Amino acid sequence: MKLTHLSITRRAFLAILLIGLAGCATNPNHVYLTWQGDPSTTMTVNFHSTEAASDLTLHYDTESRGGEPGAYRYAASGASRQIPGLKDERHIHHVEATELEPGATYHFVLADGSDVLTEELRFRPLPGGNAPLRFISGGDMAILPRSYQIARLAGSYDPMFALIGGDMAYADGKLKNAWMWDRWLDMWEEHMVTADGVMIPMVLAIGNHEVNKLEGPPEVRAPFYYGYFPQGGRSYFTLPLRDDTILIVLDSGHAVPHGGAQAEWLDEVLGASAGLRNTIAVYHAPLYPSHRDYEDGRAVEGRTHWLPIFDKHGLRVAFENHDHTFKRTKVLRGGAVAESGTVYLGDGSMGVNPRPVQERWYLEKASGTPHFWLCEIDDTGMRFRAISAAEDLLDDLTLN
Repeated sequence: MKLTHLSITRRAFLAILLIGLAGCATNPNHVYLTWQGDPSTTMTVNFHSTEAASDLTLHYDTESRGGEPGAYRYAASGASRQIPGLKDERHIHHVEATELEPGATYHFVLADGSDVLTEELRFRPLPGGNAPLRFISGGDMAILPRSYQIARLAGSYDPMFALIGGDMAYADGKLKNAWMWDRWLDMWEEHMVTADGVMIPMVLAIGNHEVNKLEGPPEVRAPFYYGYFPQGGRSYFTLPLRDDTILIVLDSGHAVPHGGAQAEWLDEVLGASAGLRNTIAVYHAPLYPSHRDYEDGRAVEGRTHWLPIFDKHGLRVAFENHDHTFKRTKVLRGGAVAESGTVYLGDGSMGVNPRPVQERWYLEKASGTPHFWLCEIDDTGMRFRAISAAEDLLDDLTLN
């Protein structure tokens, strides 16, 4: 069964081409979007350059201003950083726009003083309130030919954002593998843009392939995850998606442990969300694996520290990854099939080679199929469709 595209045509990659202006000191490379604050009223624009920026400014407006910085009504200053030890000593710049109009399309350019760094590009915050949402979710991407194929397909459905549950570029947190992130960001910039030329923001959970084996704080062990992607400075955080929906991003033992401070925080966040209709979590290593052993260490840690909290507060949906399969579990609660509880969707095969599934009591559907999830939320409920790389509909789940 083929799933009809939500958007028939796409603009070519012209909307995200960078202008290599002569005499421009910063020589920009990569422009992409993340969130540090409320996704309906903020947007963080990120870009890389070979040189430092002395007066980095984001100029933006709800109307096109033709790329002339002085014509835009709004401006925001940015911050820059470098990752110690990175061979090319690149500068990574982040500029956050705030007090945005929910759902409005913003036109923007980046400038360093009088030097214009980019063409006029576009971003769009979430619509806010309880407006309908559409986003995609997946994990374990890499930079293989299939990764590009699935990214292209996922972008063609015009999601408002993309939720990636870890193992993005497979660089293993090693500075010598920065080229892998360059390839991954190239892929994102090319394919994660809507048919009307709006860049698609990313929300990233951390996975095992973001982390190296060095000793030190999380920023040392996962230098690209923390250095490239400002998301509030931690590997676990929340984003309000609608007035009735919250997204909880978790770290399944890669930069910080499941238990301790993270589990205490999770209990507090889910407790405070008790009145919300929809609670959604995303993380990398599954509590209910479809390929790995049920007693896999991270699965046990997740079920030990998180599962009682999920059950206590009635988490509705968890996106899991890591196993390189497609899966949907039965509704689970207390380590058993239940009438009400949590559905676990996964299992991270958005580009990497798939693996065979194992028969498990908790699996409703599963196969070794590369895919992503197309997710829609409105006042009637949540709908989750698993779409294969061949654009077959693998699953269609509605939760009212």
